[in-house]
Amino acid sequence: MAIRGRASRSLNNGNHGLQSRFARNAKIIELTTDHGATDPWMKSNQIDRRFSFRAIRSRKPQNLCPIALLTAVVWLCSCDANLFGPELREIAGGYHLKRVNNPNQFALTIPNEDGGLIIDEIGWREPLILARAFGSQYWDVINTAHAQHIRVSDVQRKSDPISQSIQIKSTEIAWKELNPHKRLW
Repeated sequence: MAIRGRASRSLNNGNHGLQSRFARNAKIIELTTDHGATDPWMKSNQIDRRFSFRAIRSRKPQNLCPIALLTAVVWLCSCDANLFGPELREIAGGYHLKRVNNPNQFALTIPNEDGGLIIDEIGWREPLILARAFGSQYWDVINTAHAQHIRVSDVQRKSDPISQSIQIKSTEIAWKELNPHKRLW
């Protein structure tokens, strides 16, 4: 082998620091280029050497671009965020709280509809959803079990014991409480 000859010639130069390095490299080259190796570990080591992390790190950065791009695409696809559509969180029975253009405004949407009523306050307890529209003095009361919708005044809401027991919160707080992947009931 030509490589073995070159390493042995440098051994005779008298430079002992380089001598041991060339000798080690010559042995490594000889072992890795020996195609007749019968040791199963050597054969598996030769095959796996191409797919090791050391081989990936030693590649030029432009060769790693497709790997980095594929990793980024897989990571983005597995994220919880909906990057390409509206943000919706289901309350119950197909009724959703939807973030609208302004990040601090939310709409209550009905089942199978995209748009909805922009609301300031909301509260719920199975099977009822209470919501007050932006700038309104009336409350929308939705019974999700029977798909009924009525409008009541603030005085009527406070006088009804069931509606009175439902905790009312701002839409921003309600948004944080809702699970993006699971409805309440």
